[in-house]
Amino acid sequence: MKKSILLLATILTVFTLASAEVLTSFPDMVKPTELRVDDKHIYIADQNSVFVYDKATFKLVKKLSKKGEGPGELKNHPRISFTREGLILNDSRKIIIYTNAFDIKKEIRLLISTERANPIGDHFVLYHSEEINKKPFRVFSLYNSKPEKVKDLVLQPEDPEIAKYLLFPWSRCRTWKDKIFIAQPRKGFYIDVFDKTGEKVYRIEKKVENILAREDHRNLYKAEMLSFIGRRRFEMLKARGMFDRPMKKYVPDMNNFWVTDNRIYVKTYELKDRTEKYVIMDIKGNTIKTVFLPWSFKELLAFNNNTFYYLEDSEEEESWVLHTIRF
Repeated sequence: MKKSILLLATILTVFTLASAEVLTSFPDMVKPTELRVDDKHIYIADQNSVFVYDKATFKLVKKLSKKGEGPGELKNHPRISFTREGLILNDSRKIIIYTNAFDIKKEIRLLISTERANPIGDHFVLYHSEEINKKPFRVFSLYNSKPEKVKDLVLQPEDPEIAKYLLFPWSRCRTWKDKIFIAQPRKGFYIDVFDKTGEKVYRIEKKVENILAREDHRNLYKAEMLSFIGRRRFEMLKARGMFDRPMKKYVPDMNNFWVTDNRIYVKTYELKDRTEKYVIMDIKGNTIKTVFLPWSFKELLAFNNNTFYYLEDSEEEESWVLHTIRF
């Protein structure tokens, strides 16, 4: 029986040994923060705009948003999400809804500050801070398009240990079609799934082997921070001891996750030769395979049709380069 389990694990695990294919480069990109890919387009958030490229020719199709607080403008860097009819961009206080032709359909101003507005039908899941019984919480809530709160989905007490440790398991939300997926890594490998009304329909929970925190986890975190905040701010934080904070004995079971193409892609902290392990599951949480893919930071990666896309800042080419790997 044990031999069968080991054989199955070997079959399900794919080590990425081949070099990634370089698709194109973007020499005019300044500091991209997000990459998304669908069947027709590549979307890159850079500063306060989102650049839409044709997936086949890599030619610029449209530039969406610019810095500001007026119509079609965003104050902070945009977050990108897809809907059935098009896509939405949001910053901390505003949602812009676009059609498939990239025309603005509607703008929604928010009364609360949120990180990502995850669309579900004509509603949104917002992640925000809230005081409940005089205690601070982080809350995932379902809002309608007015926007008014419809229902709280997950309440999480603020954890004072956040500032003590280098790696901390952040909760995240994704939506796909008529489902809401909320991961709570503080509880382990753990994703709650809700329907579009906010009713919990099932839970994905897996027992995984604990991974000891190592120096390469610290190095990966430092490389990620350097990429996003730049050398000057990085050196300032380094001088203050920001990157010398201790790590817990074990790293979190989950790092991040994405839902697309009826698949859930979970990024873990298991590292191997500058690659990271991803667990690929179906919508119900059944493991399809695991793959090791190159280091890629935060939201500068995307999945589409069994292909992994990631952006990398290339010193040799002095531009941002888009890579791809099929798995």
